[in-house]
Amino acid sequence: MSQPVEPETGTPSAPKSGRGKLIAIVIGVLLLVAVAAAAVYYLTQPPVPTGTLKVGFTISLTGRYNVEGTNSRNGIVTAANWINSHGGITVQGKVYNVSLDFYDDQSLQANVNSLYPQIIEQDKAQFLLAPYSTLLTSTAAPIADQYDRVMLSHGGAADTIWTQTTRRNLVEVLSPASVYLKAAVEWIHTNHAADKIAVLHENDPFSTLAANSAIIYAQSLGLDVVYNQSYPTGTTDLSPQLNAAMAAGADDLLGGGHFNDGLLIMNQLKTIWTPKFVSLLVAVTEPSFQAQLQATANNVTGPSQWESAVAYGPTLAQSLGLPWYGPTPTEFTQLYGSLNAGASPSYHSAEAGGALLVLAQAIGRANSLNTTDVRAALGNMHIMNFFGQFQIASSGLQIAHSMIVVQWQAGALKVVYPADVAQASVQYPYTGS
Repeated sequence: MSQPVEPETGTPSAPKSGRGKLIAIVIGVLLLVAVAAAAVYYLTQPPVPTGTLKVGFTISLTGRYNVEGTNSRNGIVTAANWINSHGGITVQGKVYNVSLDFYDDQSLQANVNSLYPQIIEQDKAQFLLAPYSTLLTSTAAPIADQYDRVMLSHGGAADTIWTQTTRRNLVEVLSPASVYLKAAVEWIHTNHAADKIAVLHENDPFSTLAANSAIIYAQSLGLDVVYNQSYPTGTTDLSPQLNAAMAAGADDLLGGGHFNDGLLIMNQLKTIWTPKFVSLLVAVTEPSFQAQLQATANNVTGPSQWESAVAYGPTLAQSLGLPWYGPTPTEFTQLYGSLNAGASPSYHSAEAGGALLVLAQAIGRANSLNTTDVRAALGNMHIMNFFGQFQIASSGLQIAHSMIVVQWQAGALKVVYPADVAQASVQYPYTGS
């Protein structure tokens, strides 16, 4: 038998007024907006890294390459900071932060030979950056192949690193040595073709290749090279060579090698000879070149891999149909300054930082931590970041990055060539003050 249904008790609620309904609707809409905003915020935030990618390298914080090496280290740290603060690197759905594992090689080959195996075997670095300089990069490259690790070269420029030996895992980010002095030769040919040229350079693979390539190019343009001499690394007196170049009737001086010998050349020119045009490798782009030489640096030119005034950016990349990744030159310069007591990055800082950004993008494109996959991705990339374009030949040699010429003018370093990116015209002649 069915149970009787008890009547509902309590006072039935009164129907809501129009005002009450409106309040309820408004509250509901606000809740929906809040939920939607929270969802958008969550979806647009960089994923939280859950892993670490260790990138290992040696760098010259002391020894003959200490200026270039220290600036390179600072550029790498800046790039790592940017990567980690902008979502890290995603591989197979997992997000990784970059961890840097580096040691001072003291500018010595022996230390490179002992430290890279330690970085790989003991520290477990998954990817490598090369040391600074052609000499040390040539030393490290076989180790990268031996241990099957991708290695990005940011400061080893000699073409011979790639052309004389097959390097399976070494990839170049900067322009090769053979083009370093090409623009200076072009400027002389266009503006002062009657000038006679002296070439004086350090006797190391990078400087020799840069100088010999400049001589060949100058002669192909019909320019007169009246003096060509090299000097041993570590030379402390170049007065005999500078006197000989002047005696040969040279108007212009090209060459140099690295920072210390660049300073030596300029200091000894003060009492020997005043060329009309001077263009030296490496040293000129370092802020400490002008800081130490003061007025003697004025009107000295040199090749540069990068300057912040050359505005590589997403808009230019898009116009060229190239993918963009990383900070703009202004953003890199600002971040670098915030991490280095207001200092400005040199091109050594930029090429080293640019190398880490290229590596990060290659790992992401490969969607893999496997050496073969990442090397293949590097071989297929034509991209742009704040350092400029990146594309390599099958050997790993850089073929897309462009170089510029800079000149110290009244204590400021200016881009002077080529004309389409120049901040100022070349000041000629050099006066020694």
